Amino acid sequence: MKLASKENFQKFRHTIFRRILHAYLFCLVATGIVAAARGDFIETYDDGTDVGLWHCSLGVPRIIEASGGNPGAYLQQGGFSTSIPTWGSVSTRFQPGVNDPYKIDSIYTGDWTTLGVTSIAVDLNVIQVATWATDRAVTRELLQMDETGFNVNYDATYTLPDLPNPPVGWQTYSFPVDANSSTIPEGWVFTHGDGTPGTDAEWSPFLHRVDLTSIGFYKPGFAYPSLGTWILGIDNIEIDFQAAPTPTPTPTPTVTPSSTPTPTARPTPTVRPRPTPRPRPVPGGNPR
Repeated sequence: MKLASKENFQKFRHTIFRRILHAYLFCLVATGIVAAARGDFIETYDDGTDVGLWHCSLGVPRIIEASGGNPGAYLQQGGFSTSIPTWGSVSTRFQPGVNDPYKIDSIYTGDWTTLGVTSIAVDLNVIQVATWATDRAVTRELLQMDETGFNVNYDATYTLPDLPNPPVGWQTYSFPVDANSSTIPEGWVFTHGDGTPGTDAEWSPFLHRVDLTSIGFYKPGFAYPSLGTWILGIDNIEIDFQAAPTPTPTPTPTVTPSSTPTPTARPTPTVRPRPTPRPRPVPGGNPR
């Protein structure tokens, strides 16, 4: 009787052990699949790379400082005047033929939908303030140009809360993107180049080709003074992505330019008030 009980216990223990082992192996495989499906790229400048050629102005030097970042090396640009201090990474499809040493095709532009971009974050430092204003905030902007590269197909902005005072030291700013979303993610203002609202069906096709990514200290629709000079720092530019089934893209409409086309004027969107039109924060359009 005791021998039979002992044998039954051994069988029970072996069965439980096998089940636990199978569950453990399943968790390892599942974790590996999730890890393989997710990824990120971070430009830290610590290894001397300069992938996105981020810049605020075409008229002053860009300097990769070896220390003083968050932490380590960082990119600094200063000695320029502008009303909307903005960092931008621009693809070669933006205004082709126009002399611009900072156009480059990188992970910060291009096909975000196929890549499955989920978010983008960055560390910024306002080292020297030119002129601040109570209506400033941090805004992320994405542009898709038409086939000529001189007219805007789509424009998307995401603005964080107001900054009544200049931020002190390094600050991290994060923005959800969700390039595979079937709807416009909450918080984004998404329009065509003529200012008319974009649709849910156009969100993912728009992100199949991003031609300009920028982040700056301004709110869309507000005017600011342009006095004094800025010194800005940028570090840890992170883009997170997760491969997912790519939605079937709808045809990308081409905006017919008016008799005096210009991508720098934005009609007031319907999503939030914009009392004063502003020039677009296109790095090539910043004062030199």
